[in-house]
Amino acid sequence: MTEASGRRPAGESVLGALRERPEDQDLWDRLRVRQFPGARINLDPGSIATPAQAVRAAMQGFWDDELFAYPEGQVQRGRAERRRARALAAALWGGDPPALTAGTSEALRTIASALRERLGGSEAPLVLTSGHEHPGATAAFEPGFRAVILPDAALRDPAAAGAIAAAQRPAILLLSQVTYTIGQVIPVREIAAAVRAAAPEVFVIVDAAQALGLVPPALTGADFVVASGHKWLFGPPGVGLAWASPRARSELPLLTAGETSEEGGCAGLERRGAHDFSVYAGLAAALDLHAALGQVALKRSRTLAAWLARELHERLLAAGVAHQFFDPVTGEERETPPTAEGLLATVSVTLPAVDVEAVCASLQPAGIHVRCVRERRAGKRTSLLRLGAPCYESTARVRRAVDALVAAVPHAGRA
Repeated sequence: MTEASGRRPAGESVLGALRERPEDQDLWDRLRVRQFPGARINLDPGSIATPAQAVRAAMQGFWDDELFAYPEGQVQRGRAERRRARALAAALWGGDPPALTAGTSEALRTIASALRERLGGSEAPLVLTSGHEHPGATAAFEPGFRAVILPDAALRDPAAAGAIAAAQRPAILLLSQVTYTIGQVIPVREIAAAVRAAAPEVFVIVDAAQALGLVPPALTGADFVVASGHKWLFGPPGVGLAWASPRARSELPLLTAGETSEEGGCAGLERRGAHDFSVYAGLAAALDLHAALGQVALKRSRTLAAWLARELHERLLAAGVAHQFFDPVTGEERETPPTAEGLLATVSVTLPAVDVEAVCASLQPAGIHVRCVRERRAGKRTSLLRLGAPCYESTARVRRAVDALVAAVPHAGRA
């Protein structure tokens, strides 16, 4: 329970027991029934996770006292919940309280606009980025910018990234902390330091949409860190978080226009006017739940993801289906499944001879949801399967999903 909320996360006794007995499957089942009930198996939390029941209850409770008919009351309560969510985020990850945005893609569009205004000049600013960025992120920097793509080898070698920056002199570095394609963990702090040593004026932007809820946001050395509340935090769609450095706030006035001492944050990144203010109550509830679970959730997801990878590997081998996994540390393809030590919560696998989009579509009527990701790297035009392992899932339910996936492969045809 937080002092700001004055209320306890739903199922706190289960949460407390899980911290003491994280290997107890019965406790995880009880958590799932209480917080994530339903027959559907959502192994795509990296897109839109299933919101926890505590999140839904907080959003529904926001509208108590006939608040739908009380506009000023909505604004006041929304501001209070927004302040509470900011304070919870600052307590969890340090730094100044973040701005609460409408989502990662929208925040990046606003940041791109502010940077275009700041950098100006006759030549389009150069963005140093990777081939693993989400299309919603790169789209924000397509008009009015130039891009240089870091080779995959430089994503695990800060010195190589620094050498490229010395030759290219980028104005902006845009990198994911965890890639949405293959779940690779990028050493963004080290790469940012190397790039800044070569190009001191560079603005560093970290996309933590796939990271937040699994690892702390990489705030050190970044001018912006943007993230989603509806992925691994199990919060509501339509709200995200964004941290801006003192330098960014001072040099990009578009982002602080209209800011007040009461609101703080970074007003230019936040939603203005009438909108669904209950999402801030939902995000605060998600942060409460995340704080209560702590590292237990990450350990559970890692263990479950490694189990999922082994199970999928064995089943695909038995079915004679060619496949390769992606190493979350190096990003390289490998014949054997990754282990828990290298995983966060996502398993990515390529099936070269299979139409994986058809596989994903065929699973949906059965209430099983995985993600087909189209690779956009040079020379990599294939699609891959991305499966997430939310902490609350059980091996029995994941096995059911794997069984259905493997059974769907022969009917999906060749790519």
